[in-house]
Amino acid sequence: MQVRRRFVRLGWCLGLAAALLGAGGVTAQTSTDARVKARLVITLARFTQWPATAFATPTDALQLCVLQHDEAIAEAFAELGGQTVAGRVIKVLPKPDKALLGCDVLFVHDSAERAVASSLAAVAGLPVLTVGDADGYAARGGMVEMVNVNDAIQLDVNLKAVRAAHLGLSSQVLKLARQVRE
Repeated sequence: MQVRRRFVRLGWCLGLAAALLGAGGVTAQTSTDARVKARLVITLARFTQWPATAFATPTDALQLCVLQHDEAIAEAFAELGGQTVAGRVIKVLPKPDKALLGCDVLFVHDSAERAVASSLAAVAGLPVLTVGDADGYAARGGMVEMVNVNDAIQLDVNLKAVRAAHLGLSSQVLKLARQVRE
């Protein structure tokens, strides 16, 4: 029964991701776009495997740090607090410290473009899933870049960055990606 629930949950998450990533899938207002991006970050987290040493205990919260200067993004990510990923409650940090200590997932919105290089340097080599929507985010060392193509969000994945952080990203995510860089 447990395996069946996981399979159904996996199918639901993949269906959501496919809907978000499919051609013509995302159009609308800023707040809707922000919610789609926030949900997509959580979906990506659900398909990420962290090393056993990433968390002190099996019940530690999953810290989601959000670098942004955009009210719609702040609100959309705040709505995620309290949800769970792999049995861990999500704790959203909308204004993390500059050192980004304790982040398990880092989202860098294009409104925080100036912080891309410093934020990626701060978490380099740490088991932190980095996702951003700034132009060229994956090429600059981010793991997953959300790219708007014909009003649909697609993903570019930097597999080298994922591996350097000792994370695993599901092959299902890689299949949905527009581009996977080694």
